[in-house]
Amino acid sequence: MKRITDLQRSARAQRGATLLVAMIFLVVLTLIVVSSMRTTNINTRVVGNMQMQKEAEAAAQMAIEDAISGDFTKAPKTNTVDVDVNNSGQAGSSYKVAVTPTCIAKQPIKTVDLDVESEGDQSCFATGSAQNTGIAGASPSGNSLCTNAMWNLEGVATPPNSSHPAAAINQGVAQRVDPGANC
Repeated sequence: MKRITDLQRSARAQRGATLLVAMIFLVVLTLIVVSSMRTTNINTRVVGNMQMQKEAEAAAQMAIEDAISGDFTKAPKTNTVDVDVNNSGQAGSSYKVAVTPTCIAKQPIKTVDLDVESEGDQSCFATGSAQNTGIAGASPSGNSLCTNAMWNLEGVATPPNSSHPAAAINQGVAQRVDPGANC
């Protein structure tokens, strides 16, 4: 029979402890990896939501700019347009944007501030002649038929496959309003 030394006995006792320590480290490492994966998924969702928010804001701004380039003052009403933010032509990138113009204030333009020779100013006079400005009493210091109007255009963008608006943009616009405008 062989004699077991104290060193050999100590080595046999440590084999079980090594396995236990390795298992604990494996569990801790697994928890760290799972936590990292959850954090990555949450960050990916946050970035996706931020991208959708910025696209909705861009779509609303594009629709407002389109409304400003037309004559929205003749018939100010809510118009809903489809805006393809990346010009892909695919349905998944088209936002529905409702643009609502609202007249906030108006100020008459004095006849002395108009140029009789200018085509843009002709509609502000009752006739095209300088002798008859269309104002009672024909006073050159009186008001013309045109006004400067302050407008608020609100664009509310709804993302594709959703019924909830993602962004609302307001833009102020100062514009000369001809006699036929609604303000």
